[in-house]
Amino acid sequence: MARPGEADFYCERAKAEGYVSRAVYKLKAIDEKYRLFRQGQRVLDLGCSPGSWLQYIAARVGPRGLVVGVDREPPRLNLRPPLYFVLGDLLSLDLEELRAYSSYYDVVVSDLAPKTSGIRGVDQQRSLELAWKAWEVAEAFLPPGGHFLVKIFEGPDTGPFFDCLKAAFRYGHRLKPAGSRAASKEYYMLGRCRTVRS
Repeated sequence: MARPGEADFYCERAKAEGYVSRAVYKLKAIDEKYRLFRQGQRVLDLGCSPGSWLQYIAARVGPRGLVVGVDREPPRLNLRPPLYFVLGDLLSLDLEELRAYSSYYDVVVSDLAPKTSGIRGVDQQRSLELAWKAWEVAEAFLPPGGHFLVKIFEGPDTGPFFDCLKAAFRYGHRLKPAGSRAASKEYYMLGRCRTVRS
């Protein structure tokens, strides 16, 4: 098995298919199973760089859709409609910047990850902070029936986060999709908001 940073099956496939990173296949696997995206949807992509999720989502929502990416680094893409980008740190981002594009988003996805320190507990806490912030944003923009997908590093303090999401969701799933390296502590939580707010 390839070590992180080395070429592997998904890296080579991404190059061949024109994606800027192998991360696209994690999202693709989840979408193929749970059907997150449809033509004409409005989607918010948190932690979008280098941009393979943007590429995939834009193709799924089509020219009538809208895809807004947020990150501290610009994606490695030529951005054109339906793709738009907001430069900034999510932890300090003014949500009005996102409302300038749309008052709601049908799907909010977050592939945010902290800069790793090599200290597992520190990295887990930083990941959890980002996940909570992503959920705060999702709560502000998701309509009833909207989907939320968030990455998190497994750790001892994730229980309250999952309890919160499960209470808000019509259903919830904990996922380790194809394309996620087996050695990685990352996994994803997927939920669909209730069709009627409680």
